[in-house]
Amino acid sequence: MTGYYAAAVAVLIWASYPVATRAGVTGTFAAEELVTLRFGVGALLFLPYLLLHFRAIGREAWLRGVPLTLFQGAGMGALVICGLQFAPANHQAALGPGVNLAWVALLGFLVFAKRPSARLVVGAALCAIGVLALTFSSAAKENLAALAGDAMFLAASALGALYVLQLRNWGVSAIQAAAIVTVYSALVVVPWHFWSAAEPLWRVAPLELLWQTLWQGVLIGCVALIALNHAITRLGAERSSALVALVPVLSAILALVFLGEVPSPAEIAAILAISAGVSVAASRYSGSPASTSAPMKRPACGLSRPG
Repeated sequence: MTGYYAAAVAVLIWASYPVATRAGVTGTFAAEELVTLRFGVGALLFLPYLLLHFRAIGREAWLRGVPLTLFQGAGMGALVICGLQFAPANHQAALGPGVNLAWVALLGFLVFAKRPSARLVVGAALCAIGVLALTFSSAAKENLAALAGDAMFLAASALGALYVLQLRNWGVSAIQAAAIVTVYSALVVVPWHFWSAAEPLWRVAPLELLWQTLWQGVLIGCVALIALNHAITRLGAERSSALVALVPVLSAILALVFLGEVPSPAEIAAILAISAGVSVAASRYSGSPASTSAPMKRPACGLSRPG
């Protein structure tokens, strides 16, 4: 049950995150400032842990942290935050965590040679219908900025799916994985920010800065990542992604309440399609949670196959 509790924590945080971030990037903060807060503060929280457990983490784990930092760290985080400058919060929730399930099924099959279950295929197909509905909504309004944001969200979700598929093969604990990814990301984004920033972060009102520090650095940068990693190790990649895909419905409600973002009929249809996909894919799998996809016989492009 602890895997489900961890997934619930990640869902609640991620449902609120696009709303808080959208308010920040359309208000006082530049996108690069929120990226810096996300990984800079998170790294400060994780650094003592890494120093205490430095010798317990193998050399291979440190090396694997480099590509995984792109998947779940600085690369994914920057795409999400930059995309929220252009597209609504409910788009991010739907095209980010909402379609992670579809990416896990597709990339697991194409890259890692994992045959998805029939339930996962149906759920992923419904999520894909939701993506098409959101794309139609932005195209019908001739909103090129929203389409650009949607593309960033989809790219970020694909990177997140690669992270999910590789994490269980990494050989480190959930906290170690979160710590390595966050610290590696901070080593890139923090120096870049101080070198390129036109204005200091402390120009922002203290209460606003504290609020975004809590969301970016503590909840998203630390707590949600640990919760996701724990859920993956306990439940498996596909089931974790299915549960995290509950985020779109909750996020759309929060965006309506706090940002006044009223979804269009096409956006409502997309959320309903994704929710239906979640309901199908999160249904009881046959077999253990740790292995929800049967491996195929052919090799997987030279890449390691998640266990």
